[in-house]
Order: sequence, then C-alpha cells, then structure tokens
Amino acid sequence: MKYIILITGIIAVTNLFGQEFKKIDYQVDFGTTFSIPYKKTIEIWTNIEGHPKTDYSSGFGYFFEFMISYNINTNLAIISGLNYNLNKFEIYDKIGLTESKGDLTSSYLHLPILINYSVSDKLPISISAGTYLEFLINAREKGTSYIDTAGFVFGDVPDPVIVAIEPVQDYNNDIKKNYKDFDFGLSVQLDYKLTLSDRLLCVVFSRFNYGLLDVITNDIQVNSSASKWKNYNLLIGIGLKL
Repeated sequence: MKYIILITGIIAVTNLFGQEFKKIDYQVDFGTTFSIPYKKTIEIWTNIEGHPKTDYSSGFGYFFEFMISYNINTNLAIISGLNYNLNKFEIYDKIGLTESKGDLTSSYLHLPILINYSVSDKLPISISAGTYLEFLINAREKGTSYIDTAGFVFGDVPDPVIVAIEPVQDYNNDIKKNYKDFDFGLSVQLDYKLTLSDRLLCVVFSRFNYGLLDVITNDIQVNSSASKWKNYNLLIGIGLKL
C-alpha cells in the first residue's frame, strides 16, 4: 500500500511540474535596426586634389522575426529562429566636382543561435549570447548627385557636351554583386519580460550583432572608396511570447 501511495505522489508531482514548466516557447518580434558604420570616413588617393571621399552615418532600418525557445530549465534556454532585417546608412560621397547624398541599404535573412540565461526567478530580466549566420537578399544605393558643371567650363565658348550634362541627377543602383552572399558574427542580447496573462508575455529587448567577416567582394569597390566593410548593428524590439 505504501508503494502505491509513493508512486501516486510521484506522478502527481510530475504532472504538476509539467503544467508549470514549458519546454517550448514561441515568440514573434519586430522593431528597428540601428546600423553602426565600420568606418565613418574613407578616403583614397589623398595626395590628389578632389580625391574620392565618403562619409558614413548611422541610419534606422527595421526587422521582424519568429523565434523558438527550448527551455532546459527555468533559468536556461536555447533560442533560435528566423529573422529578416534591413540595415541602412546615410552616405555623403565627393569625387572631384561631383557630390552625392543618399543612403545605402542591405537586407539579410538572419539565423541566430543564442543561449539565454534568466538572472533571477524574481527579476524578469535575462541575457543571451551566441552566434548568427545571415544570407544577403538585396543591397542598393539611392540618392541624388550634384555636379558642378561650371568647373568644366574653359574659355568663353561653352562646350555643348558640358552644357548638356544635368547638374542634378537621381540614382538608384542595385549593388548586390558588390557584397558577399553571407555574413557571420556574434550576438548579445538583454531583455525584459512583462506578464500579460498566464500564457502570454510581452518581451522588450535590445540585441547587438557584431559581424566578423569582410562582406565586400574583393574585385569591386563599394561607394567609390570602401574596400573593406563589416556589419555592426543594434536591434531594439518588442515581441509576444507564448
């Protein structure tokens, strides 16, 4: 009789634990990306007047993702999923008598693998660290070029070829071939959970992605002067966790 009572007690405790502890969680997130330039200014042939010079500044893009958490215990989990992110830089480019202002965007399909650790059962804060692999979807340069056509005029008689040049020109170029097909790097994340119901959590988080690879192809230079580039970006998002 005592063994029956013991077994019954074990089964009851196991069922209770199974109800409170979920092995798998699902999460849908969205938010903004803040891209950090690998270099703020790149110049080449600096001994030549009017040499190529490009200034980069951070820009805001966006992302959305679907994540799955495998919970090892109440404090430790493995997180992975699928992320789409668009990164953006504002660029100012000057070569000779031509100035260009616009932006450079690149989009990736991003596959993260993170180890998540909850700091405390009482504090809804957790930290994650891991790695990622991402595949390039598209890359474009878009903006406006301003040409100082007055600088081309020599003598009193205007050259009809120079006169025909439009001083303001818009551009929208596909530069995907200038980038490698994939990138690899490290990620670290901090998140805060808000309980909405027994089965639903709101997660507010920030994640920093640190690219380890040079993503520019060896044979073509991007933006006139960049010959090496690594992707650094900060993601700030909000999500729902089931």
